[in-house]
Amino acid sequence: MALDKKTIETISVNAVRDSVVTSEFLDQFIADNDKEPSWDGAVYIYGDKSKKKSALRGRMPVQIKGTECDDFSKSEISFQMSKDDLKNYLYDGGCILFVVYIGNSGIRRKIYYAELTPIKLRQFLNGNGKSRAIHLKEFPTDSNKKATIFLNCFQNCKKQASFTEGKLYTLEELQNQGILENVVIPFEGYGIDNPQLALVSNEVYIYAKIKGSSIPQPLDLIPENIHTQRVITSDVTIGDKVFYSEYSVIQCAESTTFRFGESFTMKFTKPDEPCKINYKHSDKIRVLAKDLDFMISYIEKGEFRVNDIAFPFENNGANFAHFDLEKEKERLEYVKQIVEVFELLRCNDELIISKLCNEDWRNLNRLIEAFIKKKPVRGLKRDIPPVCSMKVSNLRFVLYFKKCEDAGVYEISDFFKSELSVVYENEQGIRLPISQFFILHTDDLLTISNLDYDVLLPSFQSAERHYDTINRANWFLLDALSAYDKASGYRKEKLLKVCDDFSKWILTASDDELNYEVRLLNRLQTIKRQRAFNTDEISSLYELIESKGAHEEIRVGVYLLLDQQKPAELHFAKLTDEERNKFKEYPIYHFWKTEDKHND
Repeated sequence: MALDKKTIETISVNAVRDSVVTSEFLDQFIADNDKEPSWDGAVYIYGDKSKKKSALRGRMPVQIKGTECDDFSKSEISFQMSKDDLKNYLYDGGCILFVVYIGNSGIRRKIYYAELTPIKLRQFLNGNGKSRAIHLKEFPTDSNKKATIFLNCFQNCKKQASFTEGKLYTLEELQNQGILENVVIPFEGYGIDNPQLALVSNEVYIYAKIKGSSIPQPLDLIPENIHTQRVITSDVTIGDKVFYSEYSVIQCAESTTFRFGESFTMKFTKPDEPCKINYKHSDKIRVLAKDLDFMISYIEKGEFRVNDIAFPFENNGANFAHFDLEKEKERLEYVKQIVEVFELLRCNDELIISKLCNEDWRNLNRLIEAFIKKKPVRGLKRDIPPVCSMKVSNLRFVLYFKKCEDAGVYEISDFFKSELSVVYENEQGIRLPISQFFILHTDDLLTISNLDYDVLLPSFQSAERHYDTINRANWFLLDALSAYDKASGYRKEKLLKVCDDFSKWILTASDDELNYEVRLLNRLQTIKRQRAFNTDEISSLYELIESKGAHEEIRVGVYLLLDQQKPAELHFAKLTDEERNKFKEYPIYHFWKTEDKHND
């Protein structure tokens, strides 16, 4: 028999009151058949178990609804609420909504709740329609969890009370305006043993600290599916082999996941259920080599260890429907050969497997044939030049191709490990020895994957010393400086060392080999990319300016290094059109500071 409205309301109110008073930090003031338009009373939150007035933390308004339903299996439900009620909650600063499911003619009951903070209510009130579907979660039975819900909601409502109207900003908008100092996620609760688990199990809001304001501002964002991640430093071993020196622990409300490498996870949910083991091939060749080796070793050895704690392989929790052990061993062997080739060729860049085309795979096989198996490579074109690039997706290897007797067959070696005798003919028709690396220019220094930075200067130094040796080294330095300005990461760091070494060596040349002003200017522009000038270096720049024979190009360069843009522009105007265009190609033009630089 269906219950009447008053009975449903009484049962619902009693269910919430009985649940609230079991918490040592909460007390209820909820009336029967309350006639207030949108509220049924309030719950008082205390800082300790005494529940004295002096320990009162705050008062949270509540609204209670009831409905007959025999399906108690759901952990989340939705309930229609009128926008008028939601608007009243917003102007009052928020509330907690309870919906009680009543079954078996009033004998059974289950409580659901929703924290209706001002930010959440503003989102509900957007758009047309007279009602909104409110999503509610199962109200916990643990006393501390109940108190934590009320305290957390109360504190967020207080923080959001002055933001019931007006614009709410996104994180991106505040960053673009340059007024964001930092963001915080405030949270406080009762009886918390695991802060990470408590944080991800409760509703949280993100607040922005704005420059010049002491009031944290809530962002136009309500985070969902919150999780925390910690990186723990510890060796992960199988047998005597250390595979990883750290692992991650990802905590969310329903589970704890351990991640080893980028491909392997162990997910723990309920204590009586086996952990779920999952492995997914990485798209990065180096990561795949490591993670797949770990996965195969784990299966074959039956366990891995973290700080001498064994993690046995549990087949019933593993998701390896498409993991064929023998085929994966073959895959691992092939991938290891690719990584070994990269190590031999000093390639630090990552290779993304999904971006490889058929020709890339063929070139990988050729590299394995040449560098791992040390065999001549067949099936190539008949007219490959001695020094040539081989591309593998985003990677570019400069190699030396030595023809064999059979057509299309070559012995392939690393260009940077092959000592080649190179000569060139100068303007006087004299053949002079020169470093084999004089052919490298800015784009090469930015794109070659097997670039050996350590052999560049010694190669130039070992060539017979003459006017062209130093000049070619100086042009190489200018290319290296231009490459440095465009490079990033590891390559940028290595190129700066190359520039520093070249500029020091070139500075020792004689005036017959290279003009002193050029040598000094290039040394100082290299230094400027590393640090501020000292007093002696500044003095030497002013000496260049005062030198009677100094060309206008030198004066422009000096003023740029001294950060004196206006004088640089005045002397730049004295150059011919051809000289201006040429100057803009020099790396020292990097220090030009006006908009003209960008509009050329």
